[in-house]
Formats: sequence, C-alpha cells, structure tokens
Amino acid sequence: MKLYTFVRDGRERIGAGHGEGGLVDLDSARPSPAFASMQALIAAGPDALALAREAIAAPTDDSLLRLSDVRILAPLPRPSKIRGFSVFEQHLINALDGAARTMAADEADPEAAYAEKRQKFNMDSLPGVGWRQTPAYYYSDCTTIVGHDETVTWPAYSQWIDYELEILAVIGAPGRDIPVERAHEHIFGYTMMNDLSARDAQFMAMSTGLGFAKGKDFDGSNPLGPCIVTADEIPDPYALTLKTRINGEQWSCVQDIKPQWRFVDCIAYASQAQMLHPGEMFSSGCTPDGCSMEMMRSVKRGDIVELEAERIGVLRTRIA
Repeated sequence: MKLYTFVRDGRERIGAGHGEGGLVDLDSARPSPAFASMQALIAAGPDALALAREAIAAPTDDSLLRLSDVRILAPLPRPSKIRGFSVFEQHLINALDGAARTMAADEADPEAAYAEKRQKFNMDSLPGVGWRQTPAYYYSDCTTIVGHDETVTWPAYSQWIDYELEILAVIGAPGRDIPVERAHEHIFGYTMMNDLSARDAQFMAMSTGLGFAKGKDFDGSNPLGPCIVTADEIPDPYALTLKTRINGEQWSCVQDIKPQWRFVDCIAYASQAQMLHPGEMFSSGCTPDGCSMEMMRSVKRGDIVELEAERIGVLRTRIA
C-alpha cells in the first residue's frame, strides 16, 4: 500500500493509492479513529491496515479522488523522532573527495590545495574505525519537515546548495532491546527524504565537533515523501533504483546499493535500553551518488530537485 497525507476541504486527511493516479480517502470510505492521521494509523497496528485494504478494494464514491487534485503533505508531518544514520561507505568517500576538490578549485594551486583538504578531512583513513564497529546517528530536526512539491527558501547565510537522497524506515511496532533477527518485524514501511544541506555552513559547524547545526537546520530543510509504502511492498530497500534530476536533467541513477549497516542493525542498536515507538523514523543517510557534491556539480537558487525511488515515487522540491 502507498499511504498519503493530504489536504481535503481544508483538513488534513490520510489516503491510500488506488490504481493509476487515484487516491482513496480512508476515513470517508471506512470511518475509523485509526484514520484520523498517519500517526494514528501506524499506532493502530495490523487491524487498521486490514481495514485500509478493505477501503481500497471497495471504495465509496465520495472517497475516490485524484492525486493530482489534492495537495500532498509529508506522509508523516510531525514524527516524534528522525534518526539520521550514515551507512554507505561509497557516499562518504565520494562526498568528501568532492568537497575537497570544490574547496580547492579557486585556489592558486588547486592540486596542492586539494591534497591539503584531503589531509584535513583525513580521507586516507576514511571511514574511521568506529564507523565500522557500530552504527552512528544524529537527530534530524522534526520541525523543519515539508512535503512533496514544496518551495524551500534557501538561507541567506549559505551559498553552497546541496540535496541528499535518503531512504527512511518507519517504525510500526514498539520495542526495546530488539534483536537484529526480529528487527524487521518493527518496520511499518518506507519513505524518502531530501536532506537539504547548506554545505558551507555544515563544514563550519562540523569543525566545532558538535554536529551539523545550521548546515542542516533551517525551515523546510527536510522534504519528506511523497508517501509511505508498507513494508510488504518493499522486501529489500537497498535493491531499489534511485535517481536524481535537476531541472529535468538526470544527474544520477544507482541500483543495488551496499550498506555497511542495514535498517535491522540500526534498529537493534538504537533500541538498546530505549523503547522505540510507532512513527519514529530511521534514515539511511545519503545514498551513493545521492548528492551533487559527490559529482562535483552545483545546485542554484531557482532549481527544481527531483529525487526518485522505485516503488516510492518522486519527491520534488523547488529551491527559492
């Protein structure tokens, strides 16, 4: 099932994809407290999903809509937590190499400056030993989420615009001290996020050793969506074909990405001595070739960024 949050008659509703371009307003088709919001649906468990499937199979006339006729919001507009992991070695290597080359490009001796930046980033020992020993994450700002086809005003303090294509797992069943072999049972579904990154501010903040700060925290910096696809539809989220397009031009296309840590590892790690709750989100971190910095290309104000994940759909963002 593809599950959406959308606006109808001025109200936030949830719906399920129906056929080609169709949408079923779940609460109109089968009135239920479980359909009050996406969070309510996730928390209500398997019975609510079964009721949603009944609604899709036999929708009422007033519940059938077209996706093109409604405003799509982030599928989970107000998650309680987003843990941002970093699980792709190739992204780390490519991104820092791209950053070093970009920063060195305007220097009098670009090659010498590039070598200096590589040393500064400690790239010859990338990734570090700890990254291979345990999953690592930070918390994304859940108040900066926007949905599909939104316009984000780039902060005035930044001149280095970048995007990041990330896959997110949504927690469905609560749990604590979850073993790796049972962790998949706690995944409700998957969605996608564009982790917008002000790279100049990010590198300045990272030099303090305290995180990304204003490199990633600004209004609209976390576009999410366009939907949540239930876990039964995506048996292997790392086998999805992923594409990025800027102003309609394809910049990357990757398949069969290889993570150091899978979602089940991340869930087992994060749940140690801590209860996970329905609606929490786990991000894979940027996927390989999932940002412009890896490809030595530049995004500008006015550009349209489209991230596409097979089975999930397209997440479009305009940079103002």
